Amino acid sequence: MTTLSCHLMAGLPPPEVGRRLSRPVGGFRLAYDRSGNGPAVMLLHGGHGDRTDWADVAVQLDATVVVPDLRGVGESDRWPHGDVSVPAQAASVVGLIDELRLGRVVLGGYGVGAAVARLVAARHPRNVAGLVMTPPPHVPARAVTGTAKDIVRRSWTNWSAPRFVPDRDRLEHLAQQHDRRLLVMAENVSPPQEAEVVTVPTTILCPQLDPLVPATWFDRLAERFRRVRVRGLPGVGHFVPVEAPMAFVEALNATLSERKDRHAT
Repeated sequence: MTTLSCHLMAGLPPPEVGRRLSRPVGGFRLAYDRSGNGPAVMLLHGGHGDRTDWADVAVQLDATVVVPDLRGVGESDRWPHGDVSVPAQAASVVGLIDELRLGRVVLGGYGVGAAVARLVAARHPRNVAGLVMTPPPHVPARAVTGTAKDIVRRSWTNWSAPRFVPDRDRLEHLAQQHDRRLLVMAENVSPPQEAEVVTVPTTILCPQLDPLVPATWFDRLAERFRRVRVRGLPGVGHFVPVEAPMAFVEALNATLSERKDRHAT
């Protein structure tokens, strides 16, 4: 399934003809969609998805919404020996924010996109007005064995809520998009980077049926996030923007509203 088909199925207007590509950072250009007006929101997908994961979220935000494919995924550059690590992804995200002159954005991220968003917020607070994320996953090695179709089917079936049934065409599309390296790299962030403190307002959405969230991730949370709140999501699995898009919509809108209130005072 093409990106255009995913947009139409999700009720989004078709994107402009031809993909939008960023300037290269570290040799990688990012493909991205941009829509709406107002304060900027950037949404980062997980390792088993692509930018179309955010279709049902983006259409409901009253903001300038930018949704990229990460390095090595979808319509972004996919060099097999290029750097697709979390720090490298973060550099591309910051490059895109600067290139589009978005100012301070509200970042949303799930899966490996959450790890990237957290690192951007920690290292570049002048680029980030707020952060909405799920806990980055711990992906077991056995989960990335087999063909791309096997990996994607198992992941979206076993890590989502029991009532969530992925569409066959959707799984076929995602199997063609992902880079296997992204599936495990969220946990490959070195301790010095994990120790970096996020100072911007942060909302953590915790899907209670996500088997990839280690309980220890919440240890000493207040030391890693200066202004943080946690919202549990009962009955929701790993793929929050697809399974429960309104959870992200509400948290992102709340962060946008708080940003507006701060500017008004």
